[in-house]
Amino acid sequence: MEILGIVIIGLTLISMILSIVFDWKIKIKSLSFSLYWVICLIGAIILLCFGLAGENPITNIFFNSASINPLKILVLFLSCASLSVLLDQIGFFSYLASIVLKKSKQNQIKLFFSFYFVIAILTIFTSNDILILTFTPFICYFAKHAKIDATPYIIAEFVGANTWSIFFLIGNPTNIYMGTSFGITFIEYALKMAIPTICCGLISILIIFALFRKKLKQPLSVEDVNVEKPDRTLLTIGLTGLILAIVLMSVANYIGLELWYIPLACCSLTYILVLVALLIKKQKLNLLWGALQRLPYSLIPFLLSMSIFVAVINNTGIISSFGDFISTQNIIVVGIISLLLGNLLNNIPMTMLMTTTLASFASSLGYVYGVIATSNICAILTPIGSLAGIMFMKILKNNEVKYSFKDFFKYGIIISIPTLLASLLLITLI
Repeated sequence: MEILGIVIIGLTLISMILSIVFDWKIKIKSLSFSLYWVICLIGAIILLCFGLAGENPITNIFFNSASINPLKILVLFLSCASLSVLLDQIGFFSYLASIVLKKSKQNQIKLFFSFYFVIAILTIFTSNDILILTFTPFICYFAKHAKIDATPYIIAEFVGANTWSIFFLIGNPTNIYMGTSFGITFIEYALKMAIPTICCGLISILIIFALFRKKLKQPLSVEDVNVEKPDRTLLTIGLTGLILAIVLMSVANYIGLELWYIPLACCSLTYILVLVALLIKKQKLNLLWGALQRLPYSLIPFLLSMSIFVAVINNTGIISSFGDFISTQNIIVVGIISLLLGNLLNNIPMTMLMTTTLASFASSLGYVYGVIATSNICAILTPIGSLAGIMFMKILKNNEVKYSFKDFFKYGIIISIPTLLASLLLITLI
């Protein structure tokens, strides 16, 4: 039965990767949706039907008392996504882009580095997912109206968000999951990860600049963009909800509140207030309906299925053998293994799997810090590496920005490998 579970998972993962690479879809009349999550869901259901996920799998996997379980991660992610999508529906990103375009200089290099370090600073104090979901539509709009190639900017944004998110414990759900599992405090974490994060951020942006320096030397061709100002009341409500969520998530560890409660509460309150404002103004509710329609609902079955895969692997006894192997390796090797696993399972299930593995032997927290750094950087290699990566690709497609899986991997491998090796080396030395 153990072999059967591994075979089912292996075939499912291979099919999932092929579906993402070749963008397999199902079309039913006017509806069209990707197959990757359908494949994973079918694989998970088969595993459950054969009883390979252990006793009471639904309760043990999805309703456990851990600080972060799959359902809590989904609530956190979708709540943050909802706030960003709502702001986009209100017109905030297009209006902000028009202001930047009007005030920008004819120097792409200056704009490129300025934009990157703004992303870096915001990511440190907030979260990588929030920044990616918030700024990707902005970049698409900006590049379109400035008549420049969006590629350097979207890569800089995505890479920046997934390197500077290593800095603080709150930067990524994977940081929180592993950090709290091993009892690492906020201050301990920051002192250990500050230097590796800064090094990663600088190395990655220099690589990106080297790749696109010729394009960035071209002058901007800025044209006047007339964008209607967003409704002040709706914009105030939307921005207040997002800012409140960011501030409260930044201090969640200090007030003893689980992270997922905060964006859920802020999102719910924001949507209610927008609904009330629309009713008072006697405006149509299309804005809210449009925001709800754009949420990445396919990520729900995807993550839940991946969590079942991890549970099945835990029950096969492979973890024990895997732990014996990992315990003989150095931090750099463990990081590279985690990079590969993260791009097969997604970084959150990988973090769950590696947490269980390291808990059985890790005498040094260096292994833990190494896997945490990898859980952020592995998102850069392929879209499979993170939930935000899949959402990122969807946003680009919706905004008619050509950036394929092949493009993602081509640039990702050039950027992620030296960045990861530098971070792991510094974590080993520090």
